[in-house]
Amino acid sequence: GAVGLRIRVYDRVMCFINCHFAAHLEAVNRRNADFDHVYRTMTFSRPTNLFNAATAGASSGASSAAQVLRSTNTGVAYSADGMPELSEADMVIFLGDFNYRLDGISYDEARDFVSQRCFDWLRERDQLRAEMEAGNVFQGMREAVIKFPPTYKFERHQVGLAGYDSGEKKRIPAWCDRILYRDSRSNSISECSLKCPVVSSILQYEGCMDVTDSDHKPVRCIFTVDIARVDESVRRQGLGEILGSNNKVKCMLENLGKIPETIISTNNIILQNQDTSILRITNKCGEKDALFEIVCEGQSTVNNDGLTSDHCPRGSFGFPRWLEVTPATGIIKPHHIAEVSVHHEDFQTLEEFVDGVPQNWWCEDARDKEVILLVKVSGRYTTESRNHQVRVRHCFSSRKRQNDREPESRQLQGTVLRRSDFQRLSSSHDVVDHLKDMVDNLKSMHSP
Repeated sequence: GAVGLRIRVYDRVMCFINCHFAAHLEAVNRRNADFDHVYRTMTFSRPTNLFNAATAGASSGASSAAQVLRSTNTGVAYSADGMPELSEADMVIFLGDFNYRLDGISYDEARDFVSQRCFDWLRERDQLRAEMEAGNVFQGMREAVIKFPPTYKFERHQVGLAGYDSGEKKRIPAWCDRILYRDSRSNSISECSLKCPVVSSILQYEGCMDVTDSDHKPVRCIFTVDIARVDESVRRQGLGEILGSNNKVKCMLENLGKIPETIISTNNIILQNQDTSILRITNKCGEKDALFEIVCEGQSTVNNDGLTSDHCPRGSFGFPRWLEVTPATGIIKPHHIAEVSVHHEDFQTLEEFVDGVPQNWWCEDARDKEVILLVKVSGRYTTESRNHQVRVRHCFSSRKRQNDREPESRQLQGTVLRRSDFQRLSSSHDVVDHLKDMVDNLKSMHSP
């Protein structure tokens, strides 16, 4: 089995896999199969492209990683593009007790070569080296030159090379404990670059022969790793220089950055109990979509003299309870119209007066209210918006409803579209003609 650790350094992914493969001299194929299983089924808690934390642990063959695609027949864990997760890493380091032994050599011969430090000849007998050269295991991975004695098997608590197994079995010394790695290089002479972002070199590869608490000797490897990364500030500066010097690109970006021209059907709306008014937003641009968002900028109280006071910004609180705006966001195609319903929610009977102020069943001030709606219009590729302001006044009292019909309130009526004024409009030209007719009618109403 195996346990893996994945870290991100300068946006490059490195994986460290600690393994223990099958034991015994003759189990070469089982060891190869162990590596293949670990490499294909190692899964991490999050996919690589969403990996924002510093580290994430994993276990080989874990079934809890819901983000990877797992074959129900083979147990293979694949990333979104159908490859094992370890294949996506920029650098992978395998370490542990791989259990590969020495072939074609006796215990006494191996001891003699170790005592003479003739490691070159012993490496020729190494099972792992032979299997890697045949392409059967650790494909594409490297190992530093071994210059330390075999790390297995020792009698515990015995110092020096005299501690090799001298019991009845006399297991042949072997380099069971290894560290192998792969970086971004396709060959050993590649230099670090954005195309080859992680390039490593070995400073030290050694066995810790002084450790006596185990029948194995630990192995230590020190890497130097060069990592190529993008300096985003330099990149943005370079991109700005390119775009600024290219007139065609500059013109295209300026055109994309323009906000589509839009008009709204009214700037003032008066609602009574459970009234609904339709606000029309027309995209007059013939080429670009217009994106709109309607927010409530604030709410004021309407005094007896018709003027507003006590303005309260709404901020992130949205629309007041008595007002429903649907839809509050949308996309308008070129030369199309969006119809937005501005509806007064069901108003309950006044229950009581508190300190002389009428209260409704929400325990809210039940005096007439006015809100300011901002219709924010932007393009698909713009960061700025153009705002239209709409005043929506809600009249609670019957006295106010009567006053709304009196001549002195006609200053509000000039741009109010009531439901009786609405009709289905097939295009933006119909809207413009319709508004012109209304303006002419209003002029005739105010003429002496």
